[in-house]
Amino acid sequence: MHEPPGSKSTDTPLLFFLPYHFCRQLISISILAMAICVIPLLSAAQNSITVNPVNLPKPFDHAEIRHLMLDNEGFLWFITNQGIWRFDGSDVQPVDIHSPLLPQNTVPDGIYRYHNFLFVSLGDVPTNRYQILCYNIGNKHLSQYNMPGRPINYMIGKGGALQFMTSDGSRWMFTDERGLKQTDKYFTCKGWVKGDGMEYYTIDAKGNTYLFSHKKAGLVKKDSIIWSLPAAPLQALAFVKQAWCDSKYVFANCGNGLVVYDKNSLQIVYERFDETYSLSLPGKDGQLPVFKVIKDLRIQDMCKEPGTNRTLAGTDKGLLEIGPSDDMPGETDKQQLVVDFFKNKSVRSIYRSSNKKLYVGTYQGHFVYDGNTFKRINGNIAYTVQPVAPNNLLVGMEGGTGFYLLDTRTDEWHLNPNTLRTTSTTKIIPYTNGFLTGSSGYIYYLTALPNGDYKITPWLTDAKIGIVKDLKFINGDLWVASVLGLFKVDKSGNANKVYPAGRALGCYAILKDNDGFWIGTNGEGLIKIDKAGKVIKQIHFGDGLAGEYVYSLFQLDKLVIAGTSGGISIFDRSSGMQPLAIPDLPAFDGSLYQEINHSAVFDDTAENKIILGGTQGLTFLDKDYLRSAAGKPNDRVNLSYIKKGYKTSQQPATDIFVSNQGVIKILPGNTFIGLKFSGPFYQKYILFRIKELGTAWQKRKLSEEVSLFAIPPGKYTLQVRFPSVTDQRYWLIKTITVVPHFYQTWFFDMIVGLVIGLIIYMAWLARARQIRNQHLLRTTIASDLHDEIGSALTRISLTSELMNIKQQLDTKVVERISKDSKEAIASISDIIWSIDARNDTREDLVARMREHAHNMLDGMASLNFEVSGLDRVTDLPQLVRQNIYLVFKEAINNIAKHNTNPEVFIMLNNQLKGMTISIKNTIAEKKPASTHTGQGLRNMQMRAKRMKATLDILNDGSLFTITIKMKRW
Repeated sequence: MHEPPGSKSTDTPLLFFLPYHFCRQLISISILAMAICVIPLLSAAQNSITVNPVNLPKPFDHAEIRHLMLDNEGFLWFITNQGIWRFDGSDVQPVDIHSPLLPQNTVPDGIYRYHNFLFVSLGDVPTNRYQILCYNIGNKHLSQYNMPGRPINYMIGKGGALQFMTSDGSRWMFTDERGLKQTDKYFTCKGWVKGDGMEYYTIDAKGNTYLFSHKKAGLVKKDSIIWSLPAAPLQALAFVKQAWCDSKYVFANCGNGLVVYDKNSLQIVYERFDETYSLSLPGKDGQLPVFKVIKDLRIQDMCKEPGTNRTLAGTDKGLLEIGPSDDMPGETDKQQLVVDFFKNKSVRSIYRSSNKKLYVGTYQGHFVYDGNTFKRINGNIAYTVQPVAPNNLLVGMEGGTGFYLLDTRTDEWHLNPNTLRTTSTTKIIPYTNGFLTGSSGYIYYLTALPNGDYKITPWLTDAKIGIVKDLKFINGDLWVASVLGLFKVDKSGNANKVYPAGRALGCYAILKDNDGFWIGTNGEGLIKIDKAGKVIKQIHFGDGLAGEYVYSLFQLDKLVIAGTSGGISIFDRSSGMQPLAIPDLPAFDGSLYQEINHSAVFDDTAENKIILGGTQGLTFLDKDYLRSAAGKPNDRVNLSYIKKGYKTSQQPATDIFVSNQGVIKILPGNTFIGLKFSGPFYQKYILFRIKELGTAWQKRKLSEEVSLFAIPPGKYTLQVRFPSVTDQRYWLIKTITVVPHFYQTWFFDMIVGLVIGLIIYMAWLARARQIRNQHLLRTTIASDLHDEIGSALTRISLTSELMNIKQQLDTKVVERISKDSKEAIASISDIIWSIDARNDTREDLVARMREHAHNMLDGMASLNFEVSGLDRVTDLPQLVRQNIYLVFKEAINNIAKHNTNPEVFIMLNNQLKGMTISIKNTIAEKKPASTHTGQGLRNMQMRAKRMKATLDILNDGSLFTITIKMKRW
């Protein structure tokens, strides 16, 4: 940080330096940078302004930059006395389109890059002739347009089109499809003063157009123009170079002063014509004078850096970057967008997810803002939100069927099934392994289901509690605030009314205090009671409460924030609940005075804010500001942000949410750490130390950063306090953990050992699985040989013995032996086929099944064989293929054995829902006893179990069906 000239500081920076050679190199670079600095006075920055030179290569570091603009790709286009140039961050290139209409050394009045087009403004003041050259960068086509006046202030409109005006009072618009068109003729409006000419124009967030002539400012209203009084003295007023608007005022920057107008009346509320305001920029607190930083410098042109609060200025001594020193880039602009979007939308719930999306439930639907765009998720009224998983929200609805679940990654949602049809869900809180939620006369218990939905069961049913507004577990007891009063639920699950006795009073919110409870009531203000229901204290409108209807309560340290029917009230509990005088909020923070809705309060720890929702939209309260406004005898230091960098020459990464972290982690390679602290505005200095590195306190200005370099790995304790605060309870204490490289930790060694052990275990497991599979295969073969071959060989043996006893040749016996032998051979062939790995394809299985079906049923049955869904199936596991075939074979054998001339339908259907094999056959009407019974069916059931399939057998008297179902092949 730089200090203003002449200031004296006794600060001793706490630096942890790297080795000696690095220090020498760092000092050399610093001296060289100081030596080549061409604008030494730029280092004298005010607290509210920072100005830094942008290091263009020579000779552009001293060039007079007359006009400049940044395009969407990050290129800087600028004009000097030598022509048009483009800077890509490291090198400057001439812009030469090789046209006689625009030679490279042309010095135009202005330049603008829009999409694939380059606009160049050319003017001849003596002849009052102006033109625009439009160059299509893609097809290298140059178009020429004659203009009725000098082009002024190119900008992008809300619809994405390029727009500008000309000094004669014409408005122009350009799009890729329609080209350049004149859209408005302000010189035809009532009130236009001929001859004055326009010098500048600007458009505010609502679309209002403000015109600036040399003498005054005008507001365009339909077909007329309302003008301000002339600025005075006219002879001192220079050309208007820039103008902008905030929520209340219009600022016009001239070459030698500043004029501020009221937006609505155009009355001049401030004007100053001297060198103090030769350059001013918009900031949180109005205009920011820059002259005291930049002396003897002529500003030629300025352009805004997109997404930041910084402005690039082209000067007669090079390029400068100017901006507020303490504002986070783009912070207020984005918050203004949020406030404007939800303005006049009655807010019911607020939630910011871990991925920084802001979810807001309103009567117009549930919306999400991802930092760039707004999206309407659905039309439901999201009354209350409860996170149930890292990326899932349980949303309770008002006037709906209970709840829906929302995925914060995709913003997809679905209704939670609810057979009870609970309506008007008002509050959700965690309870044991689920959640409790309030409704009208009920408290429900929600438990997670395997599919991610929640089962809803009544937990407490009692009509006397009415509509539940708030649920809180305090000291192990459940307290219920409802429209009928405050209730306590005992261990038996009964709701006992605590306050008020003998009458009904709406209670909206409960806040635990040391010796009782604060209750936000319906029309009777803020009431404090003890556990027995006795009133201890009551705060009404006359005591500083904004409204007698208190809908929400929030505790921030020792502050109590109450959302009421009349706005927001903030009380300092440490001072006896004294109301704090909070000034009006800026436009980007919303309104303190709107009616705050119940349940629309959110502790935004990510942004260090409290967000409240009301009938007019959102209100943002800054926690640090509220803490500093409290009249406490001891002030706390707050950690605003931390910067972490790998090299001091590179822009470090800034974390503005570090105040919510108990431990600050510094990752390996982070050689630079910058800490910024905040506190009450009247505190100017802080004292800090790192306990493990020294007991001495270091002093630093509150507005400056604390820089730490190359801290060795380890755990450290950071202590920060204000000089007058000696009570350790009020110190800021943070743990800083500097993480070593992963390969240097014991955890890495443990992981390596575990990986090696896991590899050995997996190898052993694979070997054991292989041995088990081999044993299983051997057991299966043995079982199959016993079942399929054993009975056939036994019959052959018995038949042979019978023929031997008879001592004569029996033809029927010989035929039976032959048949049994063939069946045994076929069974052996089937078993060999089933275990042969070369047959593990669906073609082999289907062919084998067809062959067996035709062999068994040819000539005695009508056969229909249908296969579908097997196009993508290649190999099949041996276990599945073997058992499918053996079940199929048993079924076909049963058909051939028990039926006469049946019709047989075989179907293999492989679909997404699973594989289905169906074997059907007709049963002759004259053979009702022809059923499939016996050992064969039991064998089929056993084989189906082996391959984790289900086997169903159905006999309806006319059709016998065997169905096998399993997962998809």
